[in-house]
Amino acid sequence: MSQSLKKGIDALFFLASRKSAGVTELADELKVNKSTAFRILDTFLKANMVEKNKDTLKYRLGPGILRLSEQYYKNFNIIEAARPVMERLVADIHESVHLCVLANNSAVVIEQIMSNSRLMVNAKVGNNEPLHCSAVGKCLLAFASEENREKLSSNLLFDIFTEKSIRDKDALNAEIERVRELGFAMDDEELSRDVRCVAVPIFDGHGMCTHSLGASGAVSRMTREKIDMIVPLMLDAVNSICVNKGKRVIW
Repeated sequence: MSQSLKKGIDALFFLASRKSAGVTELADELKVNKSTAFRILDTFLKANMVEKNKDTLKYRLGPGILRLSEQYYKNFNIIEAARPVMERLVADIHESVHLCVLANNSAVVIEQIMSNSRLMVNAKVGNNEPLHCSAVGKCLLAFASEENREKLSSNLLFDIFTEKSIRDKDALNAEIERVRELGFAMDDEELSRDVRCVAVPIFDGHGMCTHSLGASGAVSRMTREKIDMIVPLMLDAVNSICVNKGKRVIW
């Protein structure tokens, strides 16, 4: 881990352990000079992650921290709602299913239910899947707002994983249009050889797509005919995730 990043994290935990602290106290705790401690605090101050009392000149955690905890609880909420639905889906389709969230310009796996198949897939909890050549990533990209989609696309590096990986923005744009038209995305051995995946978007109560649900399996099993059967079941599954006792779940 970067030492400067570690110092920043340690600073936040130190502030979390008390009501407030000054620059000198933080410098002593982190074993750095006061100018370094000040720079750390100033960086967090600009992000509203700490606040400074103008009278005491001491710092405490700021409202920006709540944005992190809010996203955590949103993810926890959807995982809780999605897990039983994912388990039923796996039983129906006999393939592994994973739930992803859009974060750090990639699709991050936050839950996975494995099937009894022998195929080991890369979609493990905590893993990042690229937006340009994973089914879950394409979904998150295709159904993002136009502004966010353009921003995400402009930051892609187009890493090549197999000979089928999408390699440029023009090809990606064409694929995104196809995904938006069909309502689901497919990764046809673009991320891993011999693995085919499909994914559908999950919309929150405000109509925003911040999560996607994917199913992965061996190419020999994930035939076009099976995909045609799976996709409606996946769409029903995400509709179930979004409804709780007749009310929309807001995450």
